[in-house]
Amino acid sequence: MTFRTKLLFAVLAVALASCGPSLTTPSSTDITGTWTSPGPAAGMTNISITFTQAADGSLTGTYSAIGTDPLQFCPATGPCAITSTVSGLNSVLQVFFYMADAGTFTGQVTSPGVFTGAMSRMSATDPVQFTRQ
Repeated sequence: MTFRTKLLFAVLAVALASCGPSLTTPSSTDITGTWTSPGPAAGMTNISITFTQAADGSLTGTYSAIGTDPLQFCPATGPCAITSTVSGLNSVLQVFFYMADAGTFTGQVTSPGVFTGAMSRMSATDPVQFTRQ
């Protein structure tokens, strides 16, 4: 086998090894259901999220949490209950969702029934882990 032939095979092997799904391809792990985290993360504790995942990986749902000032829209006198909607995407790359008026989550499913990542709100970014209920 000539050097040129070996080089061609090496280039083809590298090209084939780097093939994979588009990073926006829906994850094969469906996260439909209710997930909770004790927090604290982005000014929230006792976080509960209920998702519905569509075939394209898009996420919709609702959340509830206990929020604290100044990261959440709560009175300075103490914590408050907050609830609203959730929208996002569960792809082969990551789980990403926006909690309306509360913050964003970016992370990954790390094991069956667990996803881990970071919750961000204003200048705060905190590690957080959710478990399926």
